[in-house]
Amino acid sequence: METTASALIGGHVVLDFANTVAWRLDERRMADRVPDAAALLTWAGASGLLSADRVDALLADAADDRDGAADALRAARRLRAALHHLLDSAVDGRAPGREDLGVVRGFFLDAWRRAEFAPVLPLRPELDVTVPTDAVRLLALEAAELLSGPLARLRRCQGPGCGWFFLDRSRSRTRQWCRSGDCGNRERVRRHYERSRGSQG
Repeated sequence: METTASALIGGHVVLDFANTVAWRLDERRMADRVPDAAALLTWAGASGLLSADRVDALLADAADDRDGAADALRAARRLRAALHHLLDSAVDGRAPGREDLGVVRGFFLDAWRRAEFAPVLPLRPELDVTVPTDAVRLLALEAAELLSGPLARLRRCQGPGCGWFFLDRSRSRTRQWCRSGDCGNRERVRRHYERSRGSQG
């Protein structure tokens, strides 16, 4: 599971952010695809959240201000953990946890206080991104927008251990896998193996 744009399978930047933990449901294989602030900012560029020029400027800032970069990474991980819980609850049909809602609310309010409205209608907040933590604030604004709308198409990959989220935009609404050529192929191989064993028994 890559870190580049080829891994952007969620259909929404917030889902792709949540998916920066690979094999989230398998502790043996779990891997954080944004292990440091530089990786987080690089991901933000690859996802389209930030422009390439802005990423370059923030990477320079992160190199000069390691404490600020560390704060951005901690904030990103805290937001991401809360999003994992909220998205899981949405997929499973459970009520969201109050603590997780509080985390997202705190990030959203912090971002909202720093945002301005774009001079167009409908109103949409814009944030002047000048420090690495502003990338997390942008994600908080996007998360509030996603979670405020309908989530009927939200899915979690059914591949064992995967845990990646996506919006099912297929006509039949029957998409099961993060990628058919990844978890989908593994599941097809597993089923073929089980059928072969059964026919030999």
